[in-house]
Amino acid sequence: MTAYMARTDHALRLRESLREHSVDADTRLNFLRLAQDQAMLPFDQLKQRQSELFGPEGLFADFSAQVAREGRDAQVFDDISRIKLKRRLKQVQRAVDFALSRHLKCVTPVNPFRQHPRESLCCLVYDESGAFPLVERYAAYEAIRRLDSDFFIKLIATTRGVVERRIVFRGLLEHFDGLLPVEQSIYPLNYRQVQQGNLAREEAMYGPLQLNRPLREMFQEFSATQLLEQVQTRSHAAQ
Repeated sequence: MTAYMARTDHALRLRESLREHSVDADTRLNFLRLAQDQAMLPFDQLKQRQSELFGPEGLFADFSAQVAREGRDAQVFDDISRIKLKRRLKQVQRAVDFALSRHLKCVTPVNPFRQHPRESLCCLVYDESGAFPLVERYAAYEAIRRLDSDFFIKLIATTRGVVERRIVFRGLLEHFDGLLPVEQSIYPLNYRQVQQGNLAREEAMYGPLQLNRPLREMFQEFSATQLLEQVQTRSHAAQ
């Protein structure tokens, strides 16, 4: 597959992912624009950008180290001074409170972005316009980490006590297809092909996996055990 075909293929899957997850129009537009801009960059540049943000010496690691060391006096908060609107300052202060409480462990941290969809969080984390201070980008990054962690914990929980792995491989594909190009850059080039093959093998043994909604949404309503029971019931009924 050529680079152009791969990018076109990813763009189509990304649009389908946004439709399945009922993302609002403004977020969808901003997210797709961000994905399109990233898709024009060479693969090595995407990997470098991801490392600059999330690597052990990246932007957010440096932010965390400074806050843990210097607290509210850390220079990483200096960009807040350019914000003049009181409403925005109040919003940013919630992110500051989260960062300080997380690193200084004074109170239980409450992330102001904890209820935001992953797509809008990505638009904030990867924003290069300077519209958002670093502390908000950091809080959004931590919210993404929590969302992804919760998703994979629930995904793995569907394997307990059973042999089949259809839900796992469907979930891996669903998550991967919803990532930005820069996020996908850290995965092996054949990652999707491998997971699709794994899912096809499982479906050949246990039947097609029938889901009427994305797993990300179903995990919000059902436990891993309940979801697995639904899948097995549908598979038995189809036999």
